[in-house]
Amino acid sequence: MKAFVFDFDGTMIDTEAVWFDETQKYLQANYGMSLPMDVYEQVVGSTDEPLLLYMAEQTNGKFDAVAFQKYIDLQVHNGRDKLEMRDGFMRLFNYAKDNGYKIGLATSSARAWVDPILEKFGILDDFETIQTADDVEVIKPDPALYRQAVEALGVKPEEAIAVEDSRNGSLSAVGAGLHVIVVKNEVTKGIVFPEGTSVYDSFADVDLDAFLAGK
Repeated sequence: MKAFVFDFDGTMIDTEAVWFDETQKYLQANYGMSLPMDVYEQVVGSTDEPLLLYMAEQTNGKFDAVAFQKYIDLQVHNGRDKLEMRDGFMRLFNYAKDNGYKIGLATSSARAWVDPILEKFGILDDFETIQTADDVEVIKPDPALYRQAVEALGVKPEEAIAVEDSRNGSLSAVGAGLHVIVVKNEVTKGIVFPEGTSVYDSFADVDLDAFLAGK
């Protein structure tokens, strides 16, 4: 193994839970309904199109997608300064740094969202490549983000480990040929992940020495 490629939202910071909670608040207040978890699981780590289609169907076309997106963007972005790293993430990240692995990032989010947060935590310069939604035509679960990340790092897909939290992200990494570590969060803990991925309940459960010994 020569490289680690990290996902961002939900993996490094738990924005998925914030997004889900704010979505539920909005739907309850404006439409008197809740978002089923199986619908939300379809959008984690990818586009929110399945959610928008679901809400349009449930409201007979009355769902205001523009107003919803403005609300979510405002709530999540306004809370950016309060975001914290997920427990145990930095142990894994520092392992990669201290042991000389190349480090990349592959996210379905926009660069304008990612960079300020990485800078806040003082790790922006640790990434040799950052691939975002701005760099591809199709985001996860399409493998383009991970393919571009390993190419930019100068390693083969089979020489890299993706660290993910979502099914869409895992499918992207598997499709690109990377080894995959999944660390579930509160929102993704009920998801069934693709075959061949190594799935953990928390970062504390990840034994990197054992994982790497088996690769």
